[in-house]
Amino acid sequence: MLCGFPLCFLSIVQTHALRSLFPNPVLGDPQLEKQQKPHFKKKVTSVRLKRFGPVHFECRLTPIGDPTMVVEWLHDGKPLEAANRLRMINEFGYCSLDYEVAYSRDSGVVTCRATNKFGVDQTSATLIVKDEKGLVEETQLPEGRKGMQRIEEMERMAHEGALAGVTAEEIFEKTKPEIVLLPEPVRVLEGDTARFRCRVTGYPTPKVNWYLNGQLIRKIQEKDEFTLIISQVKVEHKGQYSCTATNSYGHSTSSTFLHVHIEERRKILQKPPPRFILPIASLQCIEGGEAQFQYNVTGEPLTEVKWFKGSHQIQPSSHYTIQKNPDGFGYLQLHGLQMEDSGLYTCQASNPFGDASCSAELIVCRKRCWQTAV
Repeated sequence: MLCGFPLCFLSIVQTHALRSLFPNPVLGDPQLEKQQKPHFKKKVTSVRLKRFGPVHFECRLTPIGDPTMVVEWLHDGKPLEAANRLRMINEFGYCSLDYEVAYSRDSGVVTCRATNKFGVDQTSATLIVKDEKGLVEETQLPEGRKGMQRIEEMERMAHEGALAGVTAEEIFEKTKPEIVLLPEPVRVLEGDTARFRCRVTGYPTPKVNWYLNGQLIRKIQEKDEFTLIISQVKVEHKGQYSCTATNSYGHSTSSTFLHVHIEERRKILQKPPPRFILPIASLQCIEGGEAQFQYNVTGEPLTEVKWFKGSHQIQPSSHYTIQKNPDGFGYLQLHGLQMEDSGLYTCQASNPFGDASCSAELIVCRKRCWQTAV
């Protein structure tokens, strides 16, 4: 039953009416959410400085995770590029533009534009930077007196709210902290390193503290990104980690968990070290000929195989060919044998769990001695 009527008796008109009421049959579907044009949930706000200094713009964008999304920042309609004093971030729907130092020549309309295959959206605000006397010097403006008039016009527009998303209050708005990049759960083996990342916005700049199960463990005050790094993780480090950002206008908290695994580490440590199934064998070869030491070794992972003559490590060259195969087989081949090649050769295999070696002797005979022996 639907609205008191059997579903089978709904007319075509009623069906269309229902579709208009419920345009999305599958709510919350991540794939459907990505198939939409960009939309700025939080718009940029205007900034006015009495003198040169740092400036921060930020906004929030949907859909999140759209690989076709292109985000760009513009100044008076012209694209801005990341430079020494400009920093741009686009992560998880959070977009920001930071001027390390903004000068009066940077005054203008700042726009964040997002584009994907479904459409375009943008948000704009004014940036007004005056000198210490409260005036913008004409020499710093690209159009002289026209530039001064443009600044006055931008001030009027900002005051009247003529730009989208701009109000008189927003020009001087101070905001409580917001955690825009939430720390994610971390799973590590005992002895590894764990990292929790978060990004925080707000003005005045928030103070950030990290807590483990409600107990303060670290105080951090950086620009806008706060990372908690735990080296040599132990079992007692597991639990709930909370990031709390606070300023005079409020606070914000986000929590996640650290999971420490022990059994997996023990299983890894139980893996065997390398073992030679086929060790190299001693050889007796004729001067001027060739000699080849072959081996077969097991071990997971097999990270390195080295060859030595006595205590001297052998490197590949025109005289030595070294072959190592993924299946554990390999060899050392000597070309153009000379009498001084005689000696004890060692093959050494190693991985994180141990090493193994085997040795064999090479005897090089002169041709006449070889013929006599035959």
